[in-house]
Amino acid sequence: MKKTILLYIAVILAVTLTPFIGREGIIDLNEQGLYILENLRLPRVYLAFLVGGILSVIGSTTQVIFRNPLATPYTLGFSSVAALGLAIAELGFNSFSLGAYIALSSIFLLILLFLYLNKFSSQRVLLFGVCLSIFSSSAIVFVQSILGNESIARLIRWMMGSLSIVGFEGLLYTAPLYILGLIFFVIHKRSLTLISIGEDFAQTRGVPTRKVNATLILVSNILIAVVVWQCGPIGFVGLIIPHITRRLVSANYERSLMPTFILGGGFLVLCDFISRIVLANSIIPIGAITACVGAPVLALQLFKRSES
Repeated sequence: MKKTILLYIAVILAVTLTPFIGREGIIDLNEQGLYILENLRLPRVYLAFLVGGILSVIGSTTQVIFRNPLATPYTLGFSSVAALGLAIAELGFNSFSLGAYIALSSIFLLILLFLYLNKFSSQRVLLFGVCLSIFSSSAIVFVQSILGNESIARLIRWMMGSLSIVGFEGLLYTAPLYILGLIFFVIHKRSLTLISIGEDFAQTRGVPTRKVNATLILVSNILIAVVVWQCGPIGFVGLIIPHITRRLVSANYERSLMPTFILGGGFLVLCDFISRIVLANSIIPIGAITACVGAPVLALQLFKRSES
């Protein structure tokens, strides 16, 4: 309980203070400073918090469904599909980039729905995701061989993730979806807690495991579609945060759900802050920061677990 309270306090401080701090120290609250704060810093911090939180919850859910501690929100290859859609758009269909992405995303979701209606199997969907990722990655390499250097650079930077946002308008469309997604996971937290113990055990407690798993995967990928469309595929958050939360708070999914969301949001806010202040003339892609910070932390957690 004390660890959870300290965790919440640390995240609240991070979300509250980081918008006021830049490369040159605390921002001046003059007219220009207020504009930067209201239109650049605050929207960026709120976006980072929501995206980091929802990615962490999806990662924890995916690890429970597939019973695999290395599962991530992108295990099913959705980020590769999104990158392929953007790469196709870069071939000369820039005005249709969103349409290309939505079309590919819809195909993916329909295939998942087909698997659900035909006796859903988590292993079947997992293997399908691996095949989809391999196919999309190969297709991206083919498209890159056609693209010019400028388009390739833009595509690579997008694939590293970005939290660039101006004003709150973008959040007005996506924030309600992230919040509704969180509410959906909260509603199903007891079912997932029982499933984490064992699917047979959950079925004896009246949980329709096949239907719950399939529904959660569909909802997760819809949320991933929103995240990837808005920010690109930000990696490592959905892998590392569930492990840290289980160690700090509880291995029980029901008890760790909200701490996972809070810690994931705070982690991405911190990574975004680092990406803004490290270099003087540019912002480092957020995916590079999450990997550099997350990999050592995950390795440390694994070593501690092996020693205990």
